[in-house]
Amino acid sequence: MPLSLFRRLLLASLLLVIVWTLFGPSGLGEELLSLSLASLLPAPASPGPPLALPRLLIPNEGACGGPGAPPFLLILVCTAPQNLNQRNAIRASWGGQRETRGLRVQTLFLLGEPSGQHPTSGSHENHLAQESAAQGDILQAAFQDSYRNLTLKTLSGLNWADKHCPMARYILKTDDDVFVNVPELVSELVRRGGHWEQWKRGMEPQTEAEVGEEELEGGGPTLGSHPVPLLYLGRVHWRVHPSRTPGGKHRISEEQWPPTWGPFPPYASGTGYVLSASAVQLILKVASRAPPLPLEDVFVGVSARRGGLTPTHCVKLAGATHYPLDRCCYGKFLLTSHRLDPWKMQEAWKLVGGSDGERTAPFCSWLQGILGILRCRVIAWLHS
Repeated sequence: MPLSLFRRLLLASLLLVIVWTLFGPSGLGEELLSLSLASLLPAPASPGPPLALPRLLIPNEGACGGPGAPPFLLILVCTAPQNLNQRNAIRASWGGQRETRGLRVQTLFLLGEPSGQHPTSGSHENHLAQESAAQGDILQAAFQDSYRNLTLKTLSGLNWADKHCPMARYILKTDDDVFVNVPELVSELVRRGGHWEQWKRGMEPQTEAEVGEEELEGGGPTLGSHPVPLLYLGRVHWRVHPSRTPGGKHRISEEQWPPTWGPFPPYASGTGYVLSASAVQLILKVASRAPPLPLEDVFVGVSARRGGLTPTHCVKLAGATHYPLDRCCYGKFLLTSHRLDPWKMQEAWKLVGGSDGERTAPFCSWLQGILGILRCRVIAWLHS
């Protein structure tokens, strides 16, 4: 018996949804593709000389200290000196979470110096010193804070993490207009990196004999007896060509990236990507030999490729996509969402339950749960 027209349309729509989910922009097909990139990489380049980075004006060396286990996740938020409202919105929302899923989370703000051309740059310096004393979450380096200095800012933050927070298992680099779903991100990293109970046991005090055995084993950085896996996770951009627009925000000159080099290697969007501690060490070792690109996310991707590391695509990291406020998407599926002003940051925080952790109803219905990230993408598409 032939199918009715309605059933044919329904079947065709279902097939279209499946194809779009797997092979559309930011689809699951890209996540599978990213897993195959490692086999296409050239041999890792040799380490370069140490990076010449600016000195730290506010070093905050003890930020990762204190009693208990070190941070499982260290979040470095790139911000500008004048963006106090954005920083306060983050502190009052997701950035105020110090523990989730039984694991410690640490959020710090990374910035440079106010522009010398700014008429109140001196007052900004005083305000930053007062803010740092009051909040204890500021890292400031001695360079002019500007968009074209984002690479310098990010490298300063990663170098700080390697020196002063080396036992953090993962580092998230993000921006001050991004909402981060900290509990779901931690759960995602636990799922990708193994049981967190093993990590916590690795933090327990060891006997001298145990320490000696681990030193003999070698094999790179470890947390206890468990090796730290290499991970570079984000919303991956594929085959992006440099912009040559004169005066453009993203302009890359032919001297910086010659036309014969073709497109950039795959890299994760700078709005939010995660590096394991071992990946941070690898990037810092080879970064001095990478071309000095002002686009920090591209630079990190190029450095990672030189070190033999490819980015892993994750559909739950939004990249540059802005998702309208939705309890199911923000509370369950999305790990990041871009372009939220301070007011929307607070609204998103209230939407997912705030700091009390009390959930009077499930975030999603059973149907919303089945559709998952696809539903969130449709909402973003309709909103745009």
